[in-house]
Amino acid sequence: MKILIIKPSSFGDIIQANPTLAALKKEYPDAEISWLVFDRWADIVSLFPDVDHMIVWKRDGGIKEYIRIIRQIRREKFDIVIDLQGLARTAPIVMLSGAKKKIGVPGLKEGSWLLMEEVFPESRSMNAVYRSLETVRFLTGQKTSEPRFNVTVPASIEEEGKDILSEAGIRASDQLIGIVPGVRGKAKEWPIGHYSKLLNMLFAKYNELKIVILGGDGDFYVLQESGAVNLCGKTSLGQLATILKACRVVTGGDTGPVHMAASLGVPVVVMFGGSDVQETAPVTPAATILKKDFSCSPCRGRVTCTDYPCLSTITPDEVLNAISRWLE
Repeated sequence: MKILIIKPSSFGDIIQANPTLAALKKEYPDAEISWLVFDRWADIVSLFPDVDHMIVWKRDGGIKEYIRIIRQIRREKFDIVIDLQGLARTAPIVMLSGAKKKIGVPGLKEGSWLLMEEVFPESRSMNAVYRSLETVRFLTGQKTSEPRFNVTVPASIEEEGKDILSEAGIRASDQLIGIVPGVRGKAKEWPIGHYSKLLNMLFAKYNELKIVILGGDGDFYVLQESGAVNLCGKTSLGQLATILKACRVVTGGDTGPVHMAASLGVPVVVMFGGSDVQETAPVTPAATILKKDFSCSPCRGRVTCTDYPCLSTITPDEVLNAISRWLE
């Protein structure tokens, strides 16, 4: 049996779809599973050992690339195509795939439900991890087990990550914290001034503590004066995973590296603002979710304010207390 998962983006969403692989392998142990992913995020899927083949979609390739992807998928003659993205750009790929079974995750958008079968639409309000798993329940008729993440860093890349830490003066025995200040969208961004206060409080409380700032280029902000190590934009996604694994705890907003840390079993402290906790919070007992209740929250990007009180009222003291659980 040949199965294709369509989930081209983005960082955190791809991570949250990972348990679907283990569930499929459990039900179809001999299946050959492929994953369609944008080139920007291909390195994430390369860390999923349950994926047998990747189909890499060049995001900026235009209509010619779109047609190439459809033709390649048709040549593969998949038995099942599962659309975990559920948008207008992926639905035609499903429809034209030639697969015997074409299904989409609960919560299909942008008219994509017209081109495939939306499984269990009553489950749209579930956490993203469980929504993706609903597709496996539909295929098998069996209740799916608890999510199991399977993210593995190749030994060679793991060594590269360790070398980056060593060059930054961080030893394997050091008590290390990862902080991820960068997010996509102001409604997810904990105030940078709060991060600065948190760093000062952490260094004052823990004399031997080492802190790394992680994320993309430009995410270091004003924290460069804090004494933390700047690794923003200096790692591949595989190297980032290695560094996250070395952390005692990772904190930040609702963003990809934080979800990756959670998938690796690393404790996380997540400050939620405009995102929907019910939909996107990490599904791990080692996750501490900090959230304030406001009538406009979650806004999911439909922002009606300029000061984001849902985030600014989460204090550095609260975050420090949550982090300290994993350091003492």
